[in-house]
Amino acid sequence: MKIPILKFVISKKTILPIVVVLICTILILLCMNVVFWHKAGRETLFIVDSGTGTRQIAKNLQKEKLISSDLFFSGFVYLRHWYLQNGVYRIKANMNLAQIATMIHSGRVEEYLITIPEGWRASQIDELLAQKNILKKGEFLKVAGAKEGYLFPDTYRLPVGSTAQGIEQIMLDNFTKKTSGLKIDQQTLIIASIVERESKLDSDRASIASVYLNRLSIGMKLDSDPTIQYGKGDWAPILKVDYKNFQSPYNTYLHAGLPPTPISNPGLKSIKAVINPAKTNYFYFFNKSDGQSVFSKTYDEHLANLQKYR
Repeated sequence: MKIPILKFVISKKTILPIVVVLICTILILLCMNVVFWHKAGRETLFIVDSGTGTRQIAKNLQKEKLISSDLFFSGFVYLRHWYLQNGVYRIKANMNLAQIATMIHSGRVEEYLITIPEGWRASQIDELLAQKNILKKGEFLKVAGAKEGYLFPDTYRLPVGSTAQGIEQIMLDNFTKKTSGLKIDQQTLIIASIVERESKLDSDRASIASVYLNRLSIGMKLDSDPTIQYGKGDWAPILKVDYKNFQSPYNTYLHAGLPPTPISNPGLKSIKAVINPAKTNYFYFFNKSDGQSVFSKTYDEHLANLQKYR
């Protein structure tokens, strides 16, 4: 006895209504999520960190219950080829997914979120503030240029409408807070600013600090490339002729002792490395291609190491 087999044949006439229903369902869901879905009655300050991708932003929004679907949010942004800008955004209770995405895309921030890397100079901070349309180019440098070394590198939340003086004070206050309890004088800060530019690995900071302190203790010139770079106005590689021909108090190949000011704004690790340097007899060092420093006690040993690793 044969068991009858039910066969389902989908014709062109039957498949069309199915496709239409699916499309309508998707459109209804999209409309509900993009236009009509609302949050509970609250306002939220939502932070978009620098470098955060669309998918992660969407997940963070859903986690905060500011949108109902991270997938719909991501799709909405991707279809428009939008770039989402970092900052602090005030998301109101009556805002839907489309409005939130539009706000973050357009950069309508409640507060600016900027990160100042360790080892930046005041002129670089000025350029960043201008790029973010927080200040006009040159405004910050005019006010804060004399505070080189004290503009603490960190991530800052700056209110819209911030002034150069206000931003300078925020950074100076942060320096005071972060270095509280540390004995810092001008020499410490200047050497720390050099160590910040010379160090590629955290593990080498204390030993690099010892090299410069050892040189100072015997009246030896610091012979630091970053000091020349600072004097020239950028961090581009220096030329061999600069060692003797670049006339500047920041040329530590020509002038003994410290440069007139810090040459960068160092982080806490470099400052602490100078306050508590390694106990060494090193007077020379260089960085290998992988960033690791090679230290030497004598110049002949230094030359031999250069020959070995370069």
